[in-house]
Amino acid sequence: MKCRQIGVVKGTSYKEYKKIKRTLLQVAQKGVSLSASITVEASIVLPLFIFFFTNIMMAFNIIKMQCDMEAALHQTGNELALFAFDERCAEGTLGIEDDGVSTVAGALSVFYVKGKVENYLGEELEKGCVTDGRAGLSYLPSKIMLGNDIIDIVIDYKVHPLISLIGFEEFPVEARYYGHAWTGYDISEGAAADENEEEMVYVTEHGEVYHRDINCNHLKLSIRSVSLDDIEKERSIDGSKYYPCEYCGGGISGGNVFITDYGIRYHSSVNCAGLKRKIYTVPISEVGGRRPCSGCG
Repeated sequence: MKCRQIGVVKGTSYKEYKKIKRTLLQVAQKGVSLSASITVEASIVLPLFIFFFTNIMMAFNIIKMQCDMEAALHQTGNELALFAFDERCAEGTLGIEDDGVSTVAGALSVFYVKGKVENYLGEELEKGCVTDGRAGLSYLPSKIMLGNDIIDIVIDYKVHPLISLIGFEEFPVEARYYGHAWTGYDISEGAAADENEEEMVYVTEHGEVYHRDINCNHLKLSIRSVSLDDIEKERSIDGSKYYPCEYCGGGISGGNVFITDYGIRYHSSVNCAGLKRKIYTVPISEVGGRRPCSGCG
């Protein structure tokens, strides 16, 4: 009768019945143990996963805040650069010294920047990752038009993760705009600089003279071939005789040579370095031992 109650096949011995019962109990105990182990692991891993995932999302929020801060500074800095032109015109009209107006305008500009930046960022400052929100922004390092035309806007602030942890707490961040005010170019100063500029002249790599005119005929190469036997009769346009080139003129016994109208050397090769005309522009103080050109100097 007991065998039927536990679902054992009729004819099973008591010994076999005890063995089956023992096996069923072991399976049941293992199942309970396995379920318990999965629950413990999940209770440890899940909070850590949520913690790290939340802080990773907060890192993206910090990067977004920095980008928005830079965009606000760029927009505000460009507006100040444009307003600086009106300030410069006011200085000239009222006859006030630059430093006086610039210093006052520079101090007032910081308040203007503060209002523009905080208005641009809106409620994100209070609800985001910036420590202390609007009160946490410091504009003290900024220097705007303080006696010069430089606009240097600096904002120091701190950001924090959503959940603080050792080694991952709040840290400082800086946003900056650095630019020059759109005040134009002072023509009078440029003209004065041009008056004091040193005269520039033209020289060649192997030439012995300097030229004041880039179109000087002495700078133009006109190579022609003549017989070496007739070289003693040839004269350049300025009446000079021709002598062997220091690069290729040694050891010539006959044949044709190459000369130029304004040179004093004859060459055995048309590819001689002495026939290559590279013209350089240099200050007249750097001509060295070169003498003035007879044609343009």
